[in-house]
Amino acid sequence: MQGGLESHGCGPTRRAALAGGLAALVASAAGRSAARPLEGLEILAAPTGASISLARVVDSGGLAAAALGATLRPWRDNDELRAGVVSGRTRLFSTPTHVPANLANRGLPIRLLCLLGAGHLYVVTADDSITSFKDLAGKPVLGFFRNDMPDLVFRACARMEGLDPDKDIQLSYVQGGMEAAQFLAAGKTETAILSEPPATAAIMLAGKQGRTLRRAISLQEVWGRHRHTAGIPMVGVAVHAGLVEAAPGVLDALRTGLPQAKDWALANPGDAAALAEKTLQMRAPIFEKALPFMNLDIRSARAAKADLVGFYETIVEFSPDALAGKVPPDDFYLDL
Repeated sequence: MQGGLESHGCGPTRRAALAGGLAALVASAAGRSAARPLEGLEILAAPTGASISLARVVDSGGLAAAALGATLRPWRDNDELRAGVVSGRTRLFSTPTHVPANLANRGLPIRLLCLLGAGHLYVVTADDSITSFKDLAGKPVLGFFRNDMPDLVFRACARMEGLDPDKDIQLSYVQGGMEAAQFLAAGKTETAILSEPPATAAIMLAGKQGRTLRRAISLQEVWGRHRHTAGIPMVGVAVHAGLVEAAPGVLDALRTGLPQAKDWALANPGDAAALAEKTLQMRAPIFEKALPFMNLDIRSARAAKADLVGFYETIVEFSPDALAGKVPPDDFYLDL
């Protein structure tokens, strides 16, 4: 058809009015589309106590307006998490902070939104003579996840305290944190590096058997003292860049909900423990006793960037492959 609208007798004024009306209609439709809740969002949660804040946001309906029917479940291991992220199924997850850094450095559009905790690693022991790192010299210490986050943090702290972890400490390893806790509780080892809540589980179980265990060294205290930081930026929330663009309302809800969720958990330890059992598969009595030692801390990745960069630089020094050999670029760190 020649002439378009002019062939129907439409003058410039009417054409402008029609064009303006069409633009308004498109803008209105786009606005409704942008406001439409995201559907089918499955959130994977790190199997650690710091995930309780994220679990609370989901359970309390904090994401309902932005992500209709959002669900949360704990991931079992790093391989399951990586598979979900690489396939695109997983677009929002809590995680040790080195995992999204590794993925981003390997070319995946992953960003770190915020921290959930400032470290939850302890040296737990039955040996009354151990009160500081220097007391570990020449002694056997059981670790877990060799060459991964807990081991790398312990090795870094040992170096900060003037010890060579490979020469001055008799390190041995089991596969997971609960296995290490069981070994310690059963008296098969005297000293172990444990996270929370397994550290609390070991202390409670040993107590039932008439053995006394205690948290002799806080790795977050050692790290913070040497690096002048508020603990260790170990656990956070990561997002796929596509989610940031497609559903900004989800991030808005997390910005509001996560600090409130942390405060709720600390003020209501019994309810938080019940929620941890329901959503994170953690035993409520153990979680409740462990909560004061989890160091929950909600900070945006952008605000915590200096601490994170220092942490990443240390990880790269000990294990370059853990971060694909470098610190993530500036756009990796989002604001909360």
